[in-house]
Amino acid sequence: MPEIFRPSGNRPLRYCVIDGERIRAELQEVTAAFGSVNAFVKSAVSTQIDCVKDIRVACNINITSGGGSYRWHYDRNRITAILYLNAVDGGATECYPRYRLWLGRRLQHWRLQQVLDRLLQLSWIRKTLGRQVLVQPAAGRLLLMRADRCLHSVRPVCGETERINIVMSFDIMGCESPTAPALNGYLYEQGIKLSGDPNYARNVF
Repeated sequence: MPEIFRPSGNRPLRYCVIDGERIRAELQEVTAAFGSVNAFVKSAVSTQIDCVKDIRVACNINITSGGGSYRWHYDRNRITAILYLNAVDGGATECYPRYRLWLGRRLQHWRLQQVLDRLLQLSWIRKTLGRQVLVQPAAGRLLLMRADRCLHSVRPVCGETERINIVMSFDIMGCESPTAPALNGYLYEQGIKLSGDPNYARNVF
């Protein structure tokens, strides 16, 4: 698997990923696990939700080697579930629940939203305004988060053991979350050249 690397300050995106299309074609065991988590999430969340319609995004496997990390971000979807498959040194998911100052999904707000999001990622502002939650990987542990409002990142993995987890994405039932080729390329394709941050592309925002 190619390694995806996107520079982003002192905590870049550096990992390998198996996207939902490959999982559906080659990893039926993961598809079965996704079905079980899907049922649990629907029972645990009061809002009517369903897995996102973009197959590539709905269920991924993330593999992070020693020194790898995942940049600060919010997800494009409402709910994200992370199922950890093993324990490693480092590699904690660092979360700040209910942290985002959300201006609404309107095109005229996207630039201001980007500025606010970047400002609130500054470490001294996070420490002042946020409530940090650290989730350490452990086999079978499931993290459920309101991912479009919870600022989150993965701390660098230490040692030689790869951090492996399944990421599953859900949104409001009936929500037409757009397929975003630039963002999908950023997350899943090695060597793709991008202009700007695809998290704030018009077809995502």
